Amino acid sequence: MTYLGHATVMLELDGVRIVTDPILVDRLGPLRRSGPAPDPATIGTVDGIVISHAHPDHFHRASLRALEGQPVVVLPFGLGARLARSGDSLRELTVDEGCDIGGVRVTAVPARHGRWPLHPGVRALGYLIEGSTSVYFAGDTAIHPAMAGLAGRVHVALLPVGRWGPPRGPVRLTPASAADAARRVGARSAIPIHWGTLYLPGFGGGRWGWGSFDAGDAFATEAAARLPELDVRVLQPGEATDFETMPPRSTWAPAAT
Repeated sequence: MTYLGHATVMLELDGVRIVTDPILVDRLGPLRRSGPAPDPATIGTVDGIVISHAHPDHFHRASLRALEGQPVVVLPFGLGARLARSGDSLRELTVDEGCDIGGVRVTAVPARHGRWPLHPGVRALGYLIEGSTSVYFAGDTAIHPAMAGLAGRVHVALLPVGRWGPPRGPVRLTPASAADAARRVGARSAIPIHWGTLYLPGFGGGRWGWGSFDAGDAFATEAAARLPELDVRVLQPGEATDFETMPPRSTWAPAAT
């Protein structure tokens, strides 16, 4: 897995390459990016893209079009019309629906997050991505009861831990609640995402002062106190890490919730 910044992660699983919520630009409206944007040519050909919700920092059509290959685009039901002219293969999902990308299964799971006013009928989703190991991509979410239903099925959890804007924005995880989310889904490993990337110039010395740029380390600290057995890997944008595959799902022991 390679953390490309914000909620964008490249997963390479069983020969299938999937990118989550691609944002590959230096600026997004008033927001600026810390460090260079990922180069699509360096990312290479991808087989799939998963989109968690309609907010512009997660659903960015120019970044979708920039990725190489003919990827299957998986996104919440009702959002596909916005890509109807892209030529991509689309799979619109609701909760508990799934599709296959190569030998990898992608299943939509619940998320709790605000809806984008331009697409009020499109709900936020998370995804369970399953092959020889299992990855929970939370997208953008707060704690919710349905997380417990994933216990025993998650090896690696990709959990949002930071924000670029003020606390009054849409509900989402904090470093502390992300540690609780890892416990609820029974994750064995976790990578913090949605931090250290976007900022609003002119606030907090050029970065909005709500902790986004130290949120990865804050999550590691919270997890060490609340869930010391969790394997936390804090990646800077552009850094990668490898995981061993999990045993067959039938032998996984459900985690306490």
